Amino acid sequence: MNDSSPESKRLTALLVFIAGGVLLTFVFWSGLWSGGGLIGGDVYTYYFPQKTFFASSWQSGEFPLWNNLVGHGYPLVAESQTGALYPPNWIWYSVFDVNGAYNANQLFHYIIAFVFTCLYARQVGLSKTAACLAALVYVYGWFPSRICLEWAIIGGAWLPVVLWCVEMFLETRHWRYWFALAVALAMQIVSGHFNIAFITELTLLLYIPARLWWMPPVAVSDKPAETKLLSIVFIGAIATSLVLSAAQMLPTWELKTTSQRSAVGEKHQPGYGHIPVKYLGQIVAPWMWYGTDVNSLLKPGDPATNIAEAHVYFGLIPLVLIVFGLFSGRVFKNKLLLFWLICGIAFLSYTPGWFLPITQHLPGFSFFMGPGRYSIITTFAAGLLAAFSFDCLRERIEINSPSLWKPLAVVVFVATTYDLFLVSRMVTYAFVVSNPVVNQVEASQVRKILQASDQPARLFCRGANLPTNIGVASTPVYLGIGPAAYFDEQTKMPGLPPFDENPTPAQIAWLQQAGITHVLSFSPLSTDVWPVRGVWQGHDAFLNRAWARQEPLFLYELQGSRGRIGWQLDAAENSAEIVEYKANTVSIKTNSTEKNRLVLYDLNYPGWEVTVDLKPSKPLTIENMYRGVEVPAGQHTVVWTYRPKSFYIGVVISGFTLFVLAAVGHIRFWHPQWLCRKGKAV
Repeated sequence: MNDSSPESKRLTALLVFIAGGVLLTFVFWSGLWSGGGLIGGDVYTYYFPQKTFFASSWQSGEFPLWNNLVGHGYPLVAESQTGALYPPNWIWYSVFDVNGAYNANQLFHYIIAFVFTCLYARQVGLSKTAACLAALVYVYGWFPSRICLEWAIIGGAWLPVVLWCVEMFLETRHWRYWFALAVALAMQIVSGHFNIAFITELTLLLYIPARLWWMPPVAVSDKPAETKLLSIVFIGAIATSLVLSAAQMLPTWELKTTSQRSAVGEKHQPGYGHIPVKYLGQIVAPWMWYGTDVNSLLKPGDPATNIAEAHVYFGLIPLVLIVFGLFSGRVFKNKLLLFWLICGIAFLSYTPGWFLPITQHLPGFSFFMGPGRYSIITTFAAGLLAAFSFDCLRERIEINSPSLWKPLAVVVFVATTYDLFLVSRMVTYAFVVSNPVVNQVEASQVRKILQASDQPARLFCRGANLPTNIGVASTPVYLGIGPAAYFDEQTKMPGLPPFDENPTPAQIAWLQQAGITHVLSFSPLSTDVWPVRGVWQGHDAFLNRAWARQEPLFLYELQGSRGRIGWQLDAAENSAEIVEYKANTVSIKTNSTEKNRLVLYDLNYPGWEVTVDLKPSKPLTIENMYRGVEVPAGQHTVVWTYRPKSFYIGVVISGFTLFVLAAVGHIRFWHPQWLCRKGKAV
């Protein structure tokens, strides 16, 4: 291959972009490369509880459809943020321990986000240097401050991939880019959080018409019929991505219809995560807001927010470049840049939540909280505008003082990197520690005590899912989309959890009836109020560090608890023992003197099936929440198995769609003449 050939140049540029992407991860996240780990924000209360459970099941040879540790259980795939169907997770959590896999996933997505932003910027006419600046602004302006939110970079990395696929298909008409577009959109959906996927698809619905009718490629600028065909083709790609991700979408839709969000707008705060107008001052002067509680800027009655959700910053030098480009007038002569300018302003205007009274009634908008998240498009647009202005500045300098360009470019990149690095450390909830807390799970004293119990334990303690990292069920719960029973007044604990005050008799009764076996407290419990027996007190190797707590913990056994399993008609001679307690299966040995109703104090949910001695039986919902089944007198084996129809139907749909795509791709590669029309791909 000739070194000056277009293929060689593209390969060289790609290698430069990859090297730049990797280098920047070392600059921003060297601690993750060296084996450190994140702590703070939602990392240990939401993401690690999901990942440790997924990794444990996955490495033991079981694909987990249900998480039996958080509360009384929930549909793991349906809640989605575990990313159980996301292929990179299958790789990372097979190869590394939990911390290593979590780090690898973050770093991998930072790299692909940078590389594909560069590729898209190059495709729309920016120089290699400017493309790198656009990627620097987008990737390290928006994501590092949100490091406590795993979905941010994992979902956001696919936005530039999608846009690059659109541009490559428009230029080449090669169907492989159409396939890549559909797959990239599907990957963004199954990665775990649908909000960024929705924003991406919303952007496409604006970008594709603008690209075809307002700024069409030369090849179709005077061919209305081909423009219409291309629009249909792109709509087909979006539709295909939804069908391709059916294995994720159908279980999530089922959960939504039976969750606390079944009536959107009534049971969650639609304006949460917005950007107060005053706080937008961070764009030009971020230092003014360091250490500020963003909620202090709100008026009484305003929905809450936080610094991660409300963060939007491009860097001061990129901002100056954008202003330069606007005043020079060059931006307004470039329709593509003008489109991104309009989009950036439009999406930024949505972030304060002004339009929620209208959009909360629209599909998609109505389901997602956090209008501040729409600033991802503003940041992407800012990166492109700054990069374009950078190229314009380069033209002027190379005409008048060409020797100044390279030193100036170095200053711009170094200063912008430092600027974004500094802000990402000042505006965040999560930090890197050299000795990851999750590595201490095996040394947890509480874990050792509870796993030695005859039956699976269930803790009541503060920490919202955090104690499940040690492999023990725990309540209360913290879920993005939670089954309705966890929020229903008839089934949830009455009042606020009694962590700092004495419990009411109704709360004690709820704990005993909900299968709580142990209580973990930050302070000694009074046995005059609490029906408990002390088991252990001291410093736990994992929990104390995860909570950043120096004082001892106190573990108690709850007296009078129904335990994890019981008979509705209790008798001394009746017995029931859980012999296997896995993600998708619970096996129980029973012995009773008469026909009786066996109750497993786990959440009943569509998809749970039960057999008695291998014969199908009718599952019952006990007390509006728990799993029950009629068992004849004598010795029997009861097996609960989770087989959600929504998931299996989704798998069939996704699998068939993937097969069709693979078959068409095979034909396109080996027999292209079969699908070509007049020698063209479209």
